[in-house]
Amino acid sequence: MNEPIKAGDDCLVVGGLGRSKSPNIGKRVKVASAQGEHSRYGRVWRCTGEGVCQLGDAGNYVVTGWADFPVSWLQKIDPLAPKQSTTTDKEVTA
Repeated sequence: MNEPIKAGDDCLVVGGLGRSKSPNIGKRVKVASAQGEHSRYGRVWRCTGEGVCQLGDAGNYVVTGWADFPVSWLQKIDPLAPKQSTTTDKEVTA
């Protein structure tokens, strides 16, 4: 049985504004506090993490280190799980 997300949990961001174009997708965050309920998306959590961005008023992304995410945009992960690598290895032959 999966426990609901709560403050202190480690999560992976799996959704965002701009859908797959969101720079936060794939980032690992720490859930800090509940920010209320959204009429469409449900509970909203304030999360912190390295490189987390917010969409600025001018339409650009600004690195703030925190953002608010609906629960549906978060996937709970094991806090001891290794961080995902953003690089890939490719075999090269000469």
